[in-house]
Amino acid sequence: MSGFRIVEKMPEHDAAVLAAWVRNYGGPAVVSRGRLYDARMLPGFVALEGERLLGALTWHADGGEIEIVSLDSYAEDRGVGTALLAVAVEAAQARAARRIWLITSNDNIRAIRFYQKRGWDMAALHRDAIDEARKIKPEIPRMSDDGIPIRHEIEFERRF
Repeated sequence: MSGFRIVEKMPEHDAAVLAAWVRNYGGPAVVSRGRLYDARMLPGFVALEGERLLGALTWHADGGEIEIVSLDSYAEDRGVGTALLAVAVEAAQARAARRIWLITSNDNIRAIRFYQKRGWDMAALHRDAIDEARKIKPEIPRMSDDGIPIRHEIEFERRF
């Protein structure tokens, strides 16, 4: 980590995190495996440089599993995403979770590469899951900025 620190997400971080989500996603709603989350209400971690928000990760615990609901880096190529992911893995292990997992969409080639390079396993392809998610969150686009149809959820995991 160069010049930033990772801390637990606290209420005083909510305004900066919300502003970033509104800018990037239109708001705090996240749909994963058919479940709607308000990312503001979830625990997580933030990466800070002084008081400047560099990234955020939110998660949801369910039984012996931890789902990473959102992971965002606003300072590319500085190790922010890697550091947030590592802290989440440590937190899952400390909670004696069986696994930690997350969802990304089929068009998110950069994320797919990112998770695989960090040792995460591709655990499942949920075909046409984004079409189902649009029933909950209709503003999900049909096409990525790269011209890839957004249709499927890809599940990555780390087991302990």
